[in-house]
Amino acid sequence: MKTIRLIAILLVIASSGTVNAQTSRSGKFSGKWYGDLIISPKQRLKVAFEIWTMSNGDYDAVMHSVDQKTYNILVDSISSSSDSIVMIVKTLGATFSGALVNDTSLNGNFEQAKGRQKPFSLVKTAEFPFPIARRPQEPKKPYAYYTENVSFVNSQAGVTLRGTFIRPVGKGKYPAVVLISGSGPSDRNQTIFGHKTFMVLADYLTRHGMAVLRYDDRGAGESTGNFMTATTVDHASDASAALDYLASRPDVEAGSMGVIGHSLGSDIAPIVAGMNQKTGFMVLLAGAAISLRDNIIEQCETAFPTMGITPEGIALNRRILESTMQIFRDSENDSIAKIRVMENLQKFDTLVAGMNPADREKLELSTPLKYKDYAKLLYPFMRCDLFRNPADDLARVKCPVLALSGDKDLQVLPHNLDLIRKAVLSGGNTHITTKLYPGKNHLLQSCSRCTIDEYGEIEETMSPEVLQDIVDWILMTI
Repeated sequence: MKTIRLIAILLVIASSGTVNAQTSRSGKFSGKWYGDLIISPKQRLKVAFEIWTMSNGDYDAVMHSVDQKTYNILVDSISSSSDSIVMIVKTLGATFSGALVNDTSLNGNFEQAKGRQKPFSLVKTAEFPFPIARRPQEPKKPYAYYTENVSFVNSQAGVTLRGTFIRPVGKGKYPAVVLISGSGPSDRNQTIFGHKTFMVLADYLTRHGMAVLRYDDRGAGESTGNFMTATTVDHASDASAALDYLASRPDVEAGSMGVIGHSLGSDIAPIVAGMNQKTGFMVLLAGAAISLRDNIIEQCETAFPTMGITPEGIALNRRILESTMQIFRDSENDSIAKIRVMENLQKFDTLVAGMNPADREKLELSTPLKYKDYAKLLYPFMRCDLFRNPADDLARVKCPVLALSGDKDLQVLPHNLDLIRKAVLSGGNTHITTKLYPGKNHLLQSCSRCTIDEYGEIEETMSPEVLQDIVDWILMTI
C-alpha cells in the first residue's frame, strides 16, 4: 500500500479563511452549482459550489468534493464581471474560472496544478441531487467573542507561525489553551473531511471563559517553514513558542495555560511539556503511547477489514511494510536504504502479482512494487518519528493530564488509553484522568458504521459530551 495512505490516512484539507475580491452587485452567481470534474477517462469527481451574496454585495462561497465526502472547503477569493467568475481555493492550489452560458450553466476550466487545466462545467440547481453533510456546530459570524489574526516566531527554528487568537469579550486575563494538530500539514482549524475540528473546539472553550490559540502548521496555510522536514520535536518547539507568545499577552493569565493535542498532536503535547514549564495542563484526544511504526501496523490491521480487504491481503501488506520500515531503521544512510528496499520489494513481486486483484487495488499495491511508493519513509520526520516511543515522553510529564478516546477509534486503537495512564503514572505523576467513550470514533464523533469514510458524512464535528468534559476538567484543574 502506498505510504501516503498509511501515514496520512486522515484527509486533511487546509483552509486559511475567506478573502473576497469585489464583485458585481447583481448576485447572478448566487446559488448552488455542481458538475463532474473529469480527472481521467476512468475517473471523475463530483464537485459543487455554494455561492451567496453578502450584505455588502460581495460574494462568499464554499466548495464540496462530493465523492470524497469532503464538504465546506472555504473558497479564498472570488472575482466576477457581468458574465464570468473566478474562484480560488489557495490551499488546494485550485482555481475555477467560468463564463455564463445562460442563467443556469457555467462553462469553464478547473486548474489545480499550474498550467494544467481541465474543462469543467457547472449547472445551477435549486437543491443538490445528492446529500451535503452540514456542520451545525461550526460557529458563524458575527462571533460572540474577540477574534484576532496573529503571528508569532519560533526564533530557534526561524519559523513564523500564523493563526487565530480568540478570547471572551471584556478586559481581563483569561486562562489560555494552545491547540496542537495531528498528522499531515494542517491548517489552524485542523480541517478534516470538511470538519473544522479546532474551530469548533476553540469556540466551545471560549464560550466557557478561555482564550485559545490555534495556528497553521509550519509550511501549511499562512505559516512559513517546511512541513516535510519537521519532526514531532520541531512541531513541539512551535507549540512551545505558541505558549511563550500567549504568556506575553496582557489578556492571558500566564499561570493558567495548557495544551490540547489531537491524534499525533497528543504525541507532540508531552514533548512540549518537557520543553516549556509554562505548560500547566495537558489534554490528549485520541492519543497513542506506542511508536508511529506500531500505530501504522495496528491501524492497517483494524481499518482494512472495514474496506473489505481479506486477511491474506492484510497479512502480505504487513510483511511488506514491516520489512521496509526495518530496513530504513537499520541502514547506515539513505542511499544504502534505497538499494536494500528495492531488493526487498523484488522479493514480494510474485506474491503481490498472485494476490486477490480486489485486495491489490484497495491496498494500492503496484505490480511490480515501486520504491517511490515507500520513499516517504525516508523523509527526515519519519526517521525521527517512526520508532520514537511516546510513553517515554509521557513518563516525564509533571502537569495534570486528561486523556480521552473513543472505543470505535480505528486509527489509534483505544487500548492506548490505558497505556497512556500507565506511562504517566510510571513517572510518579498521579494527576492523570482518562475516559473512554462508547460509540465514538477517532474524531470523537458519535458514529454509526464507525469507519474512516464515515467522518465526512457525520454532521457532528465533536461530541458535545466530550467538549463539556474537556471544559469541566480544565476549569477544575486551573
